[in-house]
Amino acid sequence: MGEQLNTEVLEGVYQLINYDDEREETLIQDFSLRYGDRYMDVLNRVREFISSIGEDVGNRIKRFYETLADHSMSKVRGFGNAAYALVKYMGLGGDENVLKVQFTLMGFNEDIITELIRAGVLMHRRRGVLFVPEYLIPRLLEMSGDIPIPNIRESLGDLDTLELVAVESAAFGSKPISWLFRAIYGIDFKELVLKTRIGNILDGSIGEPILNPVIDLRELRTVIHEMKDSSARSMRRIISPHGQYTYSRIARCGIVYTVFGEGGRELIMLYPWILPSRRILDYHSREDRVIIIMHRPGEEFTDIMNKHVSDLPPHTGFVFISGNETMVYKPQSLDRAFDSFLDFLYRSNLRVIYLN
Repeated sequence: MGEQLNTEVLEGVYQLINYDDEREETLIQDFSLRYGDRYMDVLNRVREFISSIGEDVGNRIKRFYETLADHSMSKVRGFGNAAYALVKYMGLGGDENVLKVQFTLMGFNEDIITELIRAGVLMHRRRGVLFVPEYLIPRLLEMSGDIPIPNIRESLGDLDTLELVAVESAAFGSKPISWLFRAIYGIDFKELVLKTRIGNILDGSIGEPILNPVIDLRELRTVIHEMKDSSARSMRRIISPHGQYTYSRIARCGIVYTVFGEGGRELIMLYPWILPSRRILDYHSREDRVIIIMHRPGEEFTDIMNKHVSDLPPHTGFVFISGNETMVYKPQSLDRAFDSFLDFLYRSNLRVIYLN
């Protein structure tokens, strides 16, 4: 057995002992990519090697880690940037479909995962799950590369409401309440995600919003908070409620506590765009609240809300602002505070329409 073939057999042994799928189709595909027409010969030798060593095969392979690393690194030339991106930004593997989207967002061609498997930089642990061999990690950590980093502030400034909603979901790992999302936007969240592709920022083609992994999440979240805060202040100027303004990072919206004398106190939540989650419904849910959204509601809003009356906090109302109109969905439990808020709304320059 020649030295090259010995190394290939050791490489195959390493994958086989880390492969935990009962079906071997994916394993055989990897062998075929790496070893070409000789893949079955290599696979048979791998099985013979494991059979001859027995349970100690894992420790025996560790003695050859340097040799295996040299073998794979010699094939990395030509896509070093991709290997660098993998180890620096992509968690050393994971879901294959997610990795494909991440590589695409970073500007790599669609064949890059195949090439990394061919080089032995990536291996399948099971169908749909890839990992970087342990012996390669120290070498890859020493690599440098050039990956373009998008300008988050400029990119987000050009997005529409639904695109901002998708980005917020990805940035904070938040999932909306499905029925409430559809009521507000007239579309299912999953449907929105599937058709959303935002340049080199985000791709939802696999059914979940995937961010370009080079994006700094702390920076992205900061920019989202700043944009929401700035827009909420503009909303406040439009409706001019009394009370001190603050921005809530918990609810991700502008907040104004408005006191109407004997009418009581109303918590006004200002949303330039909203990801309607459990976090929002639970935020000060026992208080008299009105959620104001800078967007026209979906056509089925009232019907959907009426079907989910028991799922809403009873003291929470909704107001939508679009152009010079406000569309009001009154809370189940009407009180003097909300009546006072409506009187106040009528004194603005906005036309008031009731949804219920």
